[in-house]
Amino acid sequence: MLAEADADASLRDALARALEANQRWEQFAAGLRAENERLRVENARLGEELARRDAELEQVKAALAVLQRMVFGRSSEQSRPQPGGGAGDQAGTGKDGNSPRRRGRAGNTRRDYSHLPRVEVIWDFEDGGYCCEQCGKAFESLGDHIIEQVDWQVTVRLVVHRRRRYRRTCRCPVPATVMAPGPPKAIGKGLFTNAFIALLFTERYVAGRSLHSLTAGLARHGADISDATLTGVLAQAGTLLAPLEESIIARSRSSWHLHADETSWHVFTPREGDGPARWWLWVFIGPDTCCFVMDPTRAGAVLARHAGIDEQTGQLASGPDGGPRQLVISSDFYSVYTSAGNKADGLVNLYCWAQYAEPGIMRNGAAGVARVPGRGGARADTGRGKFCIIAAG
Repeated sequence: MLAEADADASLRDALARALEANQRWEQFAAGLRAENERLRVENARLGEELARRDAELEQVKAALAVLQRMVFGRSSEQSRPQPGGGAGDQAGTGKDGNSPRRRGRAGNTRRDYSHLPRVEVIWDFEDGGYCCEQCGKAFESLGDHIIEQVDWQVTVRLVVHRRRRYRRTCRCPVPATVMAPGPPKAIGKGLFTNAFIALLFTERYVAGRSLHSLTAGLARHGADISDATLTGVLAQAGTLLAPLEESIIARSRSSWHLHADETSWHVFTPREGDGPARWWLWVFIGPDTCCFVMDPTRAGAVLARHAGIDEQTGQLASGPDGGPRQLVISSDFYSVYTSAGNKADGLVNLYCWAQYAEPGIMRNGAAGVARVPGRGGARADTGRGKFCIIAAG
């Protein structure tokens, strides 16, 4: 009986130990499940944070690419001439038919001139055929041998407009005479057609030809027109472009990036006295605009008017949507630009490296910019938490 009691006691002890161990394992498993749930939540949070940072990184890369193109431009080693038309982007092949030429090289394709007006000229013998020199029997036709050439003709002509006039033959209460409407004219009693004026503007301001070059070219085609006459035409027709000028200026003022510079310009100003006076020619170049401003002064008011800076507060005007506006100004170290950058929130100066790095051309306050590092530096702190990039000018 004593042995059976000892056996029961040992079994109860073993069972108690097993139950205690099982309880400990259950507690450990519960802890692992809680830790696993916490790690799952943390992993989800880190995944969202990673996705947000990836999106921010893409935005930073896009902004960096824009700034790199703006500052350094495109490498000439990577640029290739455009294909000349015809087959378009297809690369040519070599003489053996197996060696392709380099894509984009001249000579790969022929340009397509099928869009030009086509004029056919028939070339034949004097009598409309050809006869045998021995017996005189006529040759039979074999068709045509066709050659295409690009012709260039410039014709200055005099267009005569005849407006028909009519007189009434009745006694009705209507005007006694009437005249057919004439051609539209940009200048009321002008000598030149609208097409002539449009081509004059194109050659003068798009192609950049001087007025003397235009008059000399017209004279070569038989039209002897004076410089003063063309100047008067440009002055009168220029008023028609006032709405376009206002639109270009407005678009330039709303640009996020402007190249700005100014230079002295001698002008004749009779209202100010005895002949020539020194004015200043300002230029503001945006992503798709170019504005020239003539002003008697080199003061910051000119920059403020064009860039949309309040002259009283020195701050940028609100954007088209009413929100804060951002503006980058690429310029030299002239104090007008540095002062505007120090005052206006949202205005960043992008200075010209050549104006700072080369001792021979250091001018316009390059040495006075606050905390500019020594030669060879790449950026300069202008204060108030803003920085400028010393870029290639």
